[in-house]
Amino acid sequence: MEAAVYTPEVGRAPDPALEASCKAWALDRAGVARFFAASREYPDGTQDAFYWLPCTISGQLQAEGRTWDYRINAAATATWTSGDVVRTFGCTAAACAPLVLLMPDDNSGR
Repeated sequence: MEAAVYTPEVGRAPDPALEASCKAWALDRAGVARFFAASREYPDGTQDAFYWLPCTISGQLQAEGRTWDYRINAAATATWTSGDVVRTFGCTAAACAPLVLLMPDDNSGR
């Protein structure tokens, strides 16, 4: 797995506080495993159920006889990619709270 990468949205000014939080965010192999164990797959994507942050951790994992490239977003979502296959995951479980920077809520802004 790689260090967290902060990539601000095109056209938006960087957020120094978010960038610092992103650079401080880290997951080890056990943390990645805990994240995916607590997550569930969203075959139709996560749409509006989750937020998004310009901060990700990437790496590779082995599952189901394949090698997958994963990207965990600091807002509790992730993707696995292997060839043309892309799988989308999200975590609403309390077990993910210490593993990410922003957990989902009802998207009310509260």
